[in-house]
Amino acid sequence: MVRPKDRRTEALYLVDKYKTTKARCCRLLGLSISTLSYEPAPNGDAPVRDKLIALAGENKRFGHPRLFVLLKKEMPEVNHKRSHRIYKQSDLQLQRRKRKKLGTHPRMPPTRASEAGQVWAVDFMFDYLESGRKLKTLTIIDEYSKISPGILVEHSIRGVDVTQFLDHLAAGVYPKIIRTDQGTEFTSRAMLDWAYRHNIRLEFTRVRKPNQVIEAFNSRVRDECLNENVFFSLSDARDKIDDWHWRYNNFNPHSALGMKSPIEFAMERETMLAS
Repeated sequence: MVRPKDRRTEALYLVDKYKTTKARCCRLLGLSISTLSYEPAPNGDAPVRDKLIALAGENKRFGHPRLFVLLKKEMPEVNHKRSHRIYKQSDLQLQRRKRKKLGTHPRMPPTRASEAGQVWAVDFMFDYLESGRKLKTLTIIDEYSKISPGILVEHSIRGVDVTQFLDHLAAGVYPKIIRTDQGTEFTSRAMLDWAYRHNIRLEFTRVRKPNQVIEAFNSRVRDECLNENVFFSLSDARDKIDDWHWRYNNFNPHSALGMKSPIEFAMERETMLAS
């Protein structure tokens, strides 16, 4: 079906090309002469659309709920319904990536942390430089506040490297529990001795029973950072991952925290407890 807007464009094209009258062209195309003089009203959605497109470009794996939180901070007058309409009209919907089908057996949820600093979840991820050389990352997240204390990026990471990085992040204030899988780095003598010295309980997940908190965080790291970047060197990978890590802690809305960033949630929680 040809829209009136398109037929108007055709009529104006014929008037210009054949130097004929508007009335004649309108008769040929079956249009009202008033159609050619119609001027569309200014589009008040343009600034919102431009801002949504810019935010989506900066946060390529954000859907509308998280983009709306960021938009609201700069355009508080825009409501959710209008934002969602413009989001769909602009074709900003995420392209869902196919996921491997998981087994249907029930998964027992881990014991929940009841305060910040109580439980840290730790895991490894792998990626590659542009040259093909392997990258190994140690990801860490506080299970309560969802703050990530840090991400270690190296070509290889041993058990002793894990303990040194955890010492650096803790700065003397250690979590009570560290939850990991049963990888050799986490069950090494260096890790076991380190945990004993600092009175930290190591909790190991069962085989094929991953910790859902660190799995969700790793999924974000993969989706929003690793899959969106090409790493040309170890230092380049560290810079890009550090940049994402800073934005995650300070600005990325988190559904488990009421769409607040981890830092916002932690600050509000601290203020509430102090009052």
